[in-house]
Amino acid sequence: MHWIRAREGKLAHENPTAEAERAPDVGEKPALVVIDGLRSWTDYDRFQGGDTAGHVLITSSGPAAEWGGWAEVVPVGPWDRQEAIDYLRTNVGSLGTEDAGRIAAALGNLPLALAYAEAWLKRGCTVDGFLNALRDRPRAVLGAAGPDRYPGSLIARIEEARNSLASTDRWMVHLLDAAALLGPTPLPARSLGPRPLYRPDDDTLSTEIALHPAELSKAFPVLGKCGLSTFDDARLHVSPVYCTTVRGLLAEEEKRQAARWADVLLVALDPRDSVADRRRARERWQPVLPSFLVCHPHEVVTREALTVMAAAYDHMSDLGRWQTVLARVEVLYRRGMELFTQDDAAVLGVGDVLLRAYTSAHRYADAVKLGAVLRERRISVCGSMGIDTLRCTSAMIIPLGNRGHVAEAVELAQETLVAQTTRLGADHQDTLLTKSRRAVAERVAGCWRDAVATGEAVLEAQQHVLGRTHPDVLSTAYELACAYHESGVHTKDALDLFAETLLLQERVLGDDHPATARTAAGLDLVHFEAYGTLQSAERCWVALERLRQEFGVRDRDVYRLEQACQALGMSW
Repeated sequence: MHWIRAREGKLAHENPTAEAERAPDVGEKPALVVIDGLRSWTDYDRFQGGDTAGHVLITSSGPAAEWGGWAEVVPVGPWDRQEAIDYLRTNVGSLGTEDAGRIAAALGNLPLALAYAEAWLKRGCTVDGFLNALRDRPRAVLGAAGPDRYPGSLIARIEEARNSLASTDRWMVHLLDAAALLGPTPLPARSLGPRPLYRPDDDTLSTEIALHPAELSKAFPVLGKCGLSTFDDARLHVSPVYCTTVRGLLAEEEKRQAARWADVLLVALDPRDSVADRRRARERWQPVLPSFLVCHPHEVVTREALTVMAAAYDHMSDLGRWQTVLARVEVLYRRGMELFTQDDAAVLGVGDVLLRAYTSAHRYADAVKLGAVLRERRISVCGSMGIDTLRCTSAMIIPLGNRGHVAEAVELAQETLVAQTTRLGADHQDTLLTKSRRAVAERVAGCWRDAVATGEAVLEAQQHVLGRTHPDVLSTAYELACAYHESGVHTKDALDLFAETLLLQERVLGDDHPATARTAAGLDLVHFEAYGTLQSAERCWVALERLRQEFGVRDRDVYRLEQACQALGMSW
């Protein structure tokens, strides 16, 4: 066998196996010639040896399409995750499975990259130290000569592929960098919306050029041939190694360009257009949501991206993932105020999402403080009767009531209802939501008769306007069931409404949604107080654990469920 290192530019007889260390006899034809690291098929001519070779094996990182016309292409991809973990644990004895998985994920299970990781860990680097250095200083980690006499470095190969793409079209490089910022979750080309887009000019950040989503769809297959990404099943997969290291590789100007392009991609992936039904919207959010979650809120640079990021976080609130999203919305709100004025419509929109997240997470003090600021700004921009002002005012009712400002909450609800009824009508969704919130304020104030009467009326109206499974309707039903229970005279009605609402929430929101757990807790607590038993011990445990995780051990329902379990001799 002859082994040729293509980058040395000459035929170098070399065989890594002991069996073939001898030089071939004169006139002997080698059974196999290996040409290692050939850049492209156009470089093959200078390595041809006439008819001296029986078989030729070429290794190359070039696109498969360049070789398919005259050679049999055998793709060599990354290992699977378990192979990568096994490699790291075998070669670094102190490494646990979880840490090995973290490194393998960051490196995309790429064998060469894993060999670099092995070398760093064996020199005493911690796992967190390695991952931080990989993200912030990739040249220091992957820029040294490769292990096992690998020519050059992995960073050199990455930059070679990127520069090759840049020679084709510079905007493709910006698009690749942006996709890497949103990766490694694949970008679905089919989810690109038909809305008009704008892309940053190649030379400046201020000039923008019209862009159609069709251009992005055409660009994705081109990017899939660059060596740093692939395109299959209408999805662009950027190499996890490039996604992990891209921020540390780019110069500051390149980072700004990549961030602008990432904004363009996020706006293109916005699934909200022409989707009024929340269930359909949820289905359209599912394939694109990972891209929004991996994007750093403090890297948003455009008003359009600020708006769609807020919508993604609001959708997360719909899913009940308030704790996951809350810190992100706080960062996005601060970022918006850094970029634009505090009265900017997009910034106020993010504030509305943050107010909702605070309320959902029972951070009522923060909600009251933020709500007062947002309401004042809304009044200055839209006036006291503006639709957005009235929505913001309505959103303050429950936080105020739960902070002990019950009379203020009821009064604010009544004022808002009068204004919304005048502007929108008595059966508008916003008006009905405010009526539902007034019922909650009345219940908190101990006015159970009023709370029951208001709750029954608004539930019937909401079911007629929105349907039985709308989240607003389910929330009203839960609150009415609570009012039934606390009134002391509607126990059977409370049990029936809790049970009916729970079935709908399990179907619409899912078993693990915090609102579903809250209703399950209400059902078992009412049953315990009425009959001295739990309707379902198993369901009670699930609800208790979910509420603990979401709201902590000081939550009122958590405490009451724990007391019920103790009274029944149950332990956890």
